Amino acid sequence: MKSKKASLLHQVIVHIILIALVFGLFFLAATANVNSKGVKQQILEKQLALLIDSAESETSLIIHKSNKYGEITNLEIKEGRVFAYVEGQGLSKGYPFFTEYDVSLEKDDENYYIKIK
Repeated sequence: MKSKKASLLHQVIVHIILIALVFGLFFLAATANVNSKGVKQQILEKQLALLIDSAESETSLIIHKSNKYGEITNLEIKEGRVFAYVEGQGLSKGYPFFTEYDVSLEKDDENYYIKIK
């Protein structure tokens, strides 16, 4: 009788350990995905598009090349979309924005300037 109870106890402990390992792996995979360059790039593009959408005429937005999302290697505005390339990320689908004003982009060594006219 004792061996059956001991065997059952060992099985339960092994199952609990396996379940904890599986949940741990899911958690690590999710945090790795959240902190990836692609997600940072999408967040930056969306925030810039929302800023352009809500900006009034004669507004200038200054975006530092080095910010909390990483190093912005390139920023483009074309065909009603914002394209941001973070830390050498090569592919971007861009994020659309809608405004009735003309939007232009200028850059220097440290900043990007988005001008809404």
